[in-house]
Amino acid sequence: MNEVIKCVRVFTRSPLRVRLQLLNIVCGLISEKSGRHNAPR
Repeated sequence: MNEVIKCVRVFTRSPLRVRLQLLNIVCGLISEKSGRHNAPR
């Protein structure tokens, strides 16, 4: 649980550009796992 809190703290301190990059990475990982039947863009 401490890891999550650490990540959240870093996330809230980081600039908006970094947040968007992280969100893109996370969304990419989630879509890869959940939607393998979707055609890649």
